[in-house]
Amino acid sequence: MDYPEVQITHVIRSLAQHSLEEQSDTLNDYFLPDAYFIHPFCRVPSFADIGIPFTSLAVNSRWLISLIYQWYRVLSPDIKLSVDSASFDKGAGLLYVTIRQTFALWFVPFSLWRSNVKLVTVLELQRMPVDRHQKLLSRETTQPLPDDEGNHTPAEQTRKLYFIKGQEDHYQVNEFIKLVAPWGASLFWVAWQLCATLVCAVGVALFRWPAALFRERVLGHDSKAIRKGR
Repeated sequence: MDYPEVQITHVIRSLAQHSLEEQSDTLNDYFLPDAYFIHPFCRVPSFADIGIPFTSLAVNSRWLISLIYQWYRVLSPDIKLSVDSASFDKGAGLLYVTIRQTFALWFVPFSLWRSNVKLVTVLELQRMPVDRHQKLLSRETTQPLPDDEGNHTPAEQTRKLYFIKGQEDHYQVNEFIKLVAPWGASLFWVAWQLCATLVCAVGVALFRWPAALFRERVLGHDSKAIRKGR
């Protein structure tokens, strides 16, 4: 990616809504082979190619991520989503994306299982050199690279693009509860949060305020003077 904030919407839609072939191409074009993936329900640690015994095949973490996205599409073939915002912290190499999506299991009739959830996806980006076809070069590439005319360009002067090194999806608890129990179950967590807020208010009224009143009225300590002394 040249402009992550602009291009990330296309990447997300390709992964979640487009065909299996486009999904695979997007993973190969935008994710590093050793990319990691973190979600409340699954995790893929970062690892490079690992050979499969007795075969000539090798797998990496990106391959496992592709299986997660494929299963995601199997469970909900018609996903609706929108990207609300994208903000790139260039210094930290982190792209923050706010997403809304509607997830519905295909085998549940009449859309009885339908979850409208909001999440923040944090993408760790890494700038890597690419060839003239915008394909990722090996990390070990140090030799001059030929262009279309046969001229050689030093590796350090080759074009670089941003690739996804890792993806971490963040859901509020009430949001990911919708994914496993969408029929209003998340309201129980909202009720718990409201109760916890009430406990905070009652705790301050019973303990914090009387203690402050005791210091000021009985001990004669002026809270403003104490703050200034600090």
